[in-house]
Amino acid sequence: MATGYEDIDNMMNQQNQMLDSQKELNNQIIDKGLQKTQNEVNRQKQEYTDEANKTAKALYSNYKKQSNPYGATAEQIASVGLNNSGYAESSQVSLYNSYQKSVTELVNQVTKLKAEADFNMNQAYIDADIQKAQNALTMYQQQAQLALQEYEFKFARDQYEHQKEREAVADQQYREQFEYQKQRDAIADSQWERQYQLSLQSLKQ
Repeated sequence: MATGYEDIDNMMNQQNQMLDSQKELNNQIIDKGLQKTQNEVNRQKQEYTDEANKTAKALYSNYKKQSNPYGATAEQIASVGLNNSGYAESSQVSLYNSYQKSVTELVNQVTKLKAEADFNMNQAYIDADIQKAQNALTMYQQQAQLALQEYEFKFARDQYEHQKEREAVADQQYREQFEYQKQRDAIADSQWERQYQLSLQSLKQ
């Protein structure tokens, strides 16, 4: 059913579709940025893991060298005559405790670094959600503005059509008045002509 606003409706639909497309595009850009950040965080966490593994292997290798019963540490203990003493055992325990402490510190450090990376990733997700919310709000405001423009366009169209109707009615009334006046003038002219002819006849008699 024709409404008389088809051109306005089409224009507004096109603009609303453009805004929807813009909103979707902006969200895709945000998502791509988020994915890039996620990839970077994952890479960083993997680097932390790889570095920790290297360090842990180095710590273990160093511990094994120092605790080797035939290594340099054992030779030093033997050279001072403490080979089978309690000192030798306490030295082994001390080496192991030192190794365990270093491994624990390493694990704690890597855990902390990964937790910071995850925190930064969560912040990125929050920031992305905020950007999408701001994006949606901006689009909503623009669509609300479009709705107002649509009302103003239709109101202006109604005013224009109403004015055209009033002018058409006024023009019709003018034409009718003009025709009526022409008829009256014609009747008056006819009456005057008859009166004039009668006057002429009376003079001839």
